[in-house]
Amino acid sequence: MNEPPVVLSEKISLAKNDKRSLNQLIKEYTPFIKKCISGVFYNGQMRRDHLTEAMLGFIQSVKTFHEDKGAFIPYAQIVIRSRLINAAKKEAAIQKPLFHIIETSQEDKKDTQWEYESAERQYYELMARKEAQMEITELNSTLTQWGFTWSDLVKNCPKQNRSRCSCHEAVQTLLADKPLLAEMLKTGKLPIKRISAISGQSEKSLEKYRRYISAIVLILEGDYPYIHSFLPQFFDKEELQ
Repeated sequence: MNEPPVVLSEKISLAKNDKRSLNQLIKEYTPFIKKCISGVFYNGQMRRDHLTEAMLGFIQSVKTFHEDKGAFIPYAQIVIRSRLINAAKKEAAIQKPLFHIIETSQEDKKDTQWEYESAERQYYELMARKEAQMEITELNSTLTQWGFTWSDLVKNCPKQNRSRCSCHEAVQTLLADKPLLAEMLKTGKLPIKRISAISGQSEKSLEKYRRYISAIVLILEGDYPYIHSFLPQFFDKEELQ
């Protein structure tokens, strides 16, 4: 995903007026778009609504971007997250907000504004906790299908930096090989022998951290933006592709 600025600039220029180029750019940057969703939550909307809004924000950033605005990625992130926040506020207004502003004196307005901001912050924190709980419950169900639990995963986490880097390499190998990844997701088993053959890593090491590697891949391939935000930085899907 880390392309030379000139190449990305050319793609953006083409995408402004060509639908096929725009669709291709959206496809390439879908992991980035999903990452922008992390931390912005809705009440009463499905996750596909999040992604729809985020993609519309990405399209808006492509259409309005100029090189004098700086780098595209930071600009697109601002546009996408602004759109998500505005959509969340509209949803909150529709669903009977937890707060109400009364217009009075200037001094009262300041107090009311503070109360509004405080209540709004608490509201979105509540939504964030609910979304996080949903993700944890959903992922826990997936892990159970794979034959291990959260507690098993905690025990299986690598302690040494060398071991973590080895796990990172295994994840990278899987994400780079789409047929191998598809096989893993279909069978529910980590293809240790084939990963070893491709990466040169020992089967013994891969078996030792089998649950940890499997869980990281499931998180990256699933719709878990909140949990994803807590992964070590080198498990950034944009960097792994």
